[in-house]
Amino acid sequence: MNRTPVAKFFGIALFALVALAATSCGTNSTSSSGENPPAIAATIHIADGKFEPREIEIEVGGSVIWINDDVAAHDVKFVAPNKLHSGAIKPAGSWIQTFTSAGNYDYYCDFHNSMKGSVVVRPAP
Repeated sequence: MNRTPVAKFFGIALFALVALAATSCGTNSTSSSGENPPAIAATIHIADGKFEPREIEIEVGGSVIWINDDVAAHDVKFVAPNKLHSGAIKPAGSWIQTFTSAGNYDYYCDFHNSMKGSVVVRPAP
């Protein structure tokens, strides 16, 4: 099959657009691309308008990943004085937070205030 230069250009442009979209979708993370991703101590799924599990317990230095399995965007906003905030987590997106201090970290979805959860961070043994 012999393609014209215009058809080749549009084919290459379409391929580049799809590749760009695939690399820019969905994951919010506290680690930059140049670092190794943190080891995940717990996973929280966001689905059906709730965090599951609602409460988790990890040790200091552990990381938690929130995965949005819902059809709507959500966020993870921690109650003061923690001031942690994920920003919007789009459907199929995720966010990772590493906890460096012991304590109770209560959070909610700023978009849907009835969605609440808690991360209990215990000192390492």
